[in-house]
Amino acid sequence: LKPGATVSGRHGRPASEAERDWLASCSESNGRSHCNVESSIGHGAASASRTICFMPLLAATVTELQDLAPGVVQITVSIHDLEFRFDPGQWVNFRFPDGFSRPYTIASAPERPQAVQLCVRVGGAGKGATALRKLEAGAAVTIEGPFGDFLLPPGATGMVVFLAGDTGIAPVRSIVLHMLASKDPRKIVVLYEPDQRQILYSGDFDPLARDGAIVHESGKIEALIQRNLRLFDGATVMAAGFDPFLERVDAAMREQTIRPAGFVSETFGPQP
Repeated sequence: LKPGATVSGRHGRPASEAERDWLASCSESNGRSHCNVESSIGHGAASASRTICFMPLLAATVTELQDLAPGVVQITVSIHDLEFRFDPGQWVNFRFPDGFSRPYTIASAPERPQAVQLCVRVGGAGKGATALRKLEAGAAVTIEGPFGDFLLPPGATGMVVFLAGDTGIAPVRSIVLHMLASKDPRKIVVLYEPDQRQILYSGDFDPLARDGAIVHESGKIEALIQRNLRLFDGATVMAAGFDPFLERVDAAMREQTIRPAGFVSETFGPQP
C-alpha cells in the first residue's frame, strides 16, 4: 500500500491488485490481527493522521446457490477459518475465483458463522452479474470482513421497527433471527416493501408472525408507516435498502413527524 492510496468503502472503487496483495501478505504475517496504517489527510497545517484497519482475507467454499426470486440469488459459503465471527447486520467483500470482488450482505444469523448466507440482487450485464452467472457450488472463493455498522443499538429498550426495501430485508433477517435466538425481550416489527411482490424470506417471517413472535407486514412503505404510526413512539427504527427506498422512508417519516428514540440506516447504493 503506497502513500496516497485510496481505501474504499462499501460502494467505493475496488482496491487495486497491488493493495489486495499487500493486504493478503499483511494478514498472512499478522494472523487475524488488523493491520494499522497511519495515513496523512490534508496538507500542511491541516494534516492529520488516522488508523485504518484492514480485515484478513479468509478462504471459503461455495456450498449452495439458490434462486430466491427472479434476479435475487442466495449464496451459501463455508468459511474455513473456525474463528470467523460477525455481528448481525454486517456485510462482507466476496471475491470470486477470478479475483473480482463485490460487497454482499449477510442474511444468516451469527449463531452459525461458518455457514454464511449472502443475499444478492443480480442486475444488468456488469462484471458482478457475469461473475455470478459463472459461479458454481464447490468454487473456492475469498471472504474479506465483516464490515458495516447497521447494528442493533446495545442497551436500547422498547420496540424495534425494521423498514426494509427489496434485498434490504437480508440484514434485517440476520438481526431478527439473532434477536429471537438470543431471547432479546424487545418487540420486533418488520415492515417490508418487496420488489414486484417477490417477498423474500417469507418462509422465515410468515411462521414467526403467525406464532406471534414478530409483527410482519408487506406493501408500499408509505402505507405501512402510516398504518403503524402508534408503533414508532419510543421505538428504535432500522431502515435498509437502495437509495430511492431510503429517500422515501425519510420523506414518509418527516411527513408523519415521526421522532423515534433511535434511527439506524444502511444504503445499498443506487437502484440497480
